[in-house]
Amino acid sequence: MTNTDFWKLLAGLGMFLYGMFHLEDSMKQLEGRSFKLFLQKHTKQKLSAIFSGTIVTAVLQSSSIVNLMVLSFVGAGMLSMRNALSVALGANIGGTFNSWLVALLGFKIDLGNFTLPIIGIAGLGLIIFKNKKTLYQIAKFSMGFGLLFLGLDFMKESMDAMIKAFDFAPYLHYPRLIFVLIGFVLTALIQTSAATVVIVLSALYAHILPIETAVAVVLGAELGTTIKIVIGSIGGVAAKKRVAFGNILFNMITSLFGFIFLVPIISLFNNVLGLQDPIFILVAFQTLINIVGVIIFYFFLDGFADFLEKRFINDGQSATHFIQNINPEMLSNSIDLMEKEVGLFIYRVIHLNREVFQIKHEEEADNIYKNYIKEKSFFNASTYAEKYNVIKQAEGEILLVYSKMIEESIHRDDLKRLNQLMASARSAMYSAKGMKDIIEDRKEFSNSVNEVKFDIYKLIKEQLSEFYDQSNQILLETDQSKVLQRLIGLTQTIKQEYEQRIKKTYQEAGKTIVKEIDISTLFNASRELYASSESLIDSLKVYLLDAEHLLKLEEVHNIPEIK
Repeated sequence: MTNTDFWKLLAGLGMFLYGMFHLEDSMKQLEGRSFKLFLQKHTKQKLSAIFSGTIVTAVLQSSSIVNLMVLSFVGAGMLSMRNALSVALGANIGGTFNSWLVALLGFKIDLGNFTLPIIGIAGLGLIIFKNKKTLYQIAKFSMGFGLLFLGLDFMKESMDAMIKAFDFAPYLHYPRLIFVLIGFVLTALIQTSAATVVIVLSALYAHILPIETAVAVVLGAELGTTIKIVIGSIGGVAAKKRVAFGNILFNMITSLFGFIFLVPIISLFNNVLGLQDPIFILVAFQTLINIVGVIIFYFFLDGFADFLEKRFINDGQSATHFIQNINPEMLSNSIDLMEKEVGLFIYRVIHLNREVFQIKHEEEADNIYKNYIKEKSFFNASTYAEKYNVIKQAEGEILLVYSKMIEESIHRDDLKRLNQLMASARSAMYSAKGMKDIIEDRKEFSNSVNEVKFDIYKLIKEQLSEFYDQSNQILLETDQSKVLQRLIGLTQTIKQEYEQRIKKTYQEAGKTIVKEIDISTLFNASRELYASSESLIDSLKVYLLDAEHLLKLEEVHNIPEIK
């Protein structure tokens, strides 16, 4: 084996992996939302969840991407752990689609006749259409497709040269378990079983490996592909760890089944089904063990889920609910999760601010958001100070994830929205801090025997109760025009109420009913309340309004637009 052959094999593998990357990335960007909506809609039942996982994985060309997407859904409360396991089972079947594609096209036709034109046209498209998102992603997909098969062609040629220059026979007598380990390590290193399978298929095509040894390597690859989902579950909620561990067990059991029945299954393909081509035998073997595994697991999914729930319990360390499940490789999904997290953050601030004036009222938003955070420490905290610390921790976690996201390659529109979400979170935090700063004043007013101070306290409590009720309702509103009108009305209301409190304070001061120090306290508290309410409105407007309606609101109030 010459250096040229080795580097040609490595170059082929590199092009194959780079092609896979372009395929995955272009599909995520081009139809990412469609796939997410498809999974959400068709994962209500176990059987449909399995079929959905199979279909989406076949289209996306990567079971790892689908599994990571599923982990995000589980962590965000959008998909139950049990149905997520079903999707993961289906993803294992869908992951064999790429093997079939390579087996059917990669070894039966002259790849150079169509890969070079595809790469050439796609390369021009990437330059010409770089400012047109859809056409750019189509060109990127085509480039990935072309590079994938060009890399396969390189590997085929290098394998042909290797068989002539090197005698592999002495090494083929090693126990099959060694080749399982080789497949596992190779897949764990390159992070995709598809590349391992294509290397094995190339070796089969060059008659370097016998079918039994090739199958052993692929069984190892089935185990190695679980590493990525394990990494994706680290630091997440317990449900994510359950799905990841469940996927590991599934792959371990299916690989063990395939290893034990390796020879009988190959004999079945040869003698019963008349399948003689080792390339098709390998791919059929990989597909069969995954289908058999799904059939077996399907009838035990509920019991299996119960087992996993007992093994992984939430530790309650994180103050956020959605963004702890963000995966940098799924930036479009990450924006959605950040949207949900900031919405939850605003709701928590509203809930927290109410407590300062002991305002208790159950709104529709309370019921909706509490469903997401049953296991979170915010509602389990017994004191205002504990809840405020949870809010501060949540803001810190949001900012930390934001700092990581902006380091990645991110679309301009997504970056703009991400910055708006950060502005919304900061404004909400300003609102919470403003209310925290007047706690002592509130205590003094509410416990005062001075009727003027107590009346002002009751007035403030009544005004804030209505303000937070409306804020909660606006948070759930989806009609942009209604949000705009309600925010304009709310802004005018808090300004009028502030002026009313100031006027009342001046009137009482003129009567010398309150002391000078109390007058100062009333003025300062009124300013803090107004600033806190205004910050909450700022948070809501940036979070809820699109660019057109946000501009209209800024024009009404003559406030510079938040960039």
